[in-house]
Amino acid sequence: MKNEMCALYIVEDTLSGDVKIGISNNPKERKNEIENQYNVGEVRGISITWFLTRKEALYWESEFHKKFRTKHSPSRGGKEWFSLSVRDINQFVEWMQESNRQNIEKINTLKKLLEEQ
Repeated sequence: MKNEMCALYIVEDTLSGDVKIGISNNPKERKNEIENQYNVGEVRGISITWFLTRKEALYWESEFHKKFRTKHSPSRGGKEWFSLSVRDINQFVEWMQESNRQNIEKINTLKKLLEEQ
């Protein structure tokens, strides 16, 4: 497993309203794979956040799978599908937006440090 940037994403099956929480280093390609591999209709991206390493993305994917473990949707196939409320989804998206904001802050701090040298 290469140590490369990896995205944590949440997508929605437009037929059932169920959502999938997963990771990928190529989310666009993964969206197409999801539409072809699972019992779903069109898949709509809801939100995405990037991590510098796959390990970090796996950690957060696991944490959210644990958080929503009682809301699995077995009819979609796979353990990454959930029947979440609008509130659940909004809280997850808010967390992702905060994660993105923190990542931008880290990048800007690194840029300033590099400029000072």
